[in-house]
Amino acid sequence: MITTGRKPLSAVEYQELAEFRYQIRRFLQFSEAIAKAEGLEPQHHQALLALKGLPYGLEPTIGAVAERLFLRHQSAVGLVDRMERGGLVQRVAAKADGRQVLVKLTPHGEEVLAHLSLTHREELEETAPQLSKALRAIIRRSAQGGLA
Repeated sequence: MITTGRKPLSAVEYQELAEFRYQIRRFLQFSEAIAKAEGLEPQHHQALLALKGLPYGLEPTIGAVAERLFLRHQSAVGLVDRMERGGLVQRVAAKADGRQVLVKLTPHGEEVLAHLSLTHREELEETAPQLSKALRAIIRRSAQGGLA
């Protein structure tokens, strides 16, 4: 175990970290369950959101999907293949360079994502205070010299 030069964590710090992780995991469990209830694999929902919410200037390529979901390129290819078969996305040639393939949401993909996103926003409106409180506790302790 490498702890050279670091102050050990207190019981309270472990509790704060555990609470923050619990709140994140709680939201992710909700997200996975609601995606499955809509007949979607959670990773499909994540990919739809990643594509729709790409930062300005980033093209919606399979490489971008891989990067945003922390996947290997070949895994992202398989994911996009399955989503394309499900009618959620389509591959299109880029206008600027026809050799480049872009991944675009279909109208069905847009509809599914909009519904899931509204449901997620409602859940966050309810659970954000607990998540925010857990994060603030860690930030506050870090500012006081803990978690260093």
